[in-house]
Amino acid sequence: MSLQECSQANVLTKTQALDYIASKLKTQKSTFASSAKPLSSRIDETKDILQNVILAHIPLSRHMPYFAKCRYLALMIRRIIEAANDPSKLDDKDYYGNKRLELAGQLVSLLFEDLFKKFQFDFKKQVDMMLQKQATKRSSISRGEPFDAMSCIRSDTLTKGLEQAISSGNWSLKRFKMERQGITQVLSRLSYISTLGMMTRINSQFEKTRKISGPRALQPSHWGMLCPSDTPEGESCGLVKNLALTTHVTTDTPEQPLLKIAIDLGMEDASLMTGDELHSKRHVLIFLNGQPVGIHRQAAKFVRNFRYLRKRGRIQEFVSIYLNSQQNCIYIASDGGRLVRPLIVCSRGQPKLAQQHIQDLALGVKDFSDFLRDGIIEYLDVNEENNALIALQEEFVKQGTTHLEIDPFTILGVVAGLIPYPHHN
Repeated sequence: MSLQECSQANVLTKTQALDYIASKLKTQKSTFASSAKPLSSRIDETKDILQNVILAHIPLSRHMPYFAKCRYLALMIRRIIEAANDPSKLDDKDYYGNKRLELAGQLVSLLFEDLFKKFQFDFKKQVDMMLQKQATKRSSISRGEPFDAMSCIRSDTLTKGLEQAISSGNWSLKRFKMERQGITQVLSRLSYISTLGMMTRINSQFEKTRKISGPRALQPSHWGMLCPSDTPEGESCGLVKNLALTTHVTTDTPEQPLLKIAIDLGMEDASLMTGDELHSKRHVLIFLNGQPVGIHRQAAKFVRNFRYLRKRGRIQEFVSIYLNSQQNCIYIASDGGRLVRPLIVCSRGQPKLAQQHIQDLALGVKDFSDFLRDGIIEYLDVNEENNALIALQEEFVKQGTTHLEIDPFTILGVVAGLIPYPHHN
């Protein structure tokens, strides 16, 4: 069908294709102005958008710059067709494994980046003006007079920008076209518990005025990650959530070492494979932070070895690996903003945490990080919990059990464990 459409639109060469895409682009001025531009500049503009705007998270390779993007686009189309034919393949919008939380550091870094770009632009503009003035007054100024660049620097651009954003709570970033209200709030100091309650709060980006039940309802994927009962009444019910007691929010971990480990464990590079090989039932496709990186012929063995390395401390404890047998894929995630929680590891129908370990913890001989290093406790995210069989209490541990809850009450938040809700007025 796509070949027929190309023929009808008279797009037969790469240059014609780039020119066709350029004609569809929205530029700052009207389309007539863009069509009046020379062909070479229109093609350069199109290439720039294809490289840096479309699927921006996929890096360009040196030899075949667009190959990875083409592969990813084909994968997206494949998933759409599969979902159209089989409704069970549809993704759930409210499933928490597909969501990421934005932490304070990430938001401040975006704001700083935007302000620094503005600072650079203002500085360049000021320097150009000064040099232009000096060039016109060259006759009256001696040639040996030094140019003072420091006089062109506006020292308050960053300070004022940060102060204004934090005091008003409005994040307006020109570069990312981001306009958000209420990012910062005054921390409640009514009591110690109200402070803790506010510091574990999560605000959704969803409009509070819309009468829709989906995002407000309790999701099975919230279990152990978000408190099931601590949410306000009224229009923000279910949209403002609180973290559970043991939940941790991840930060970014470098991808390159994980890629090397995956290759050492027998992964074959996706860029060397044909479409038939990538989607063969005999192979499993491996994704690293949403990007297809390779295939493996023995999925269970690969996942088992990867988890073994994590338990031994060779891989950072917050990196997750999840085998999705329905999609025939393995997902490795090391990005920030995922919710993870600690669980006790079980082996051969027995929890690895013994009474001796608890005594060592009480005496201060060992701490939580020692248990992580020894592989007694490990962090699982929402996706990886799908591959685990978790027992709620020790008497429920059977032969196939992989993990044990630290305590059933850890599904509640910091405040919900206290009966009277002291942080509510």
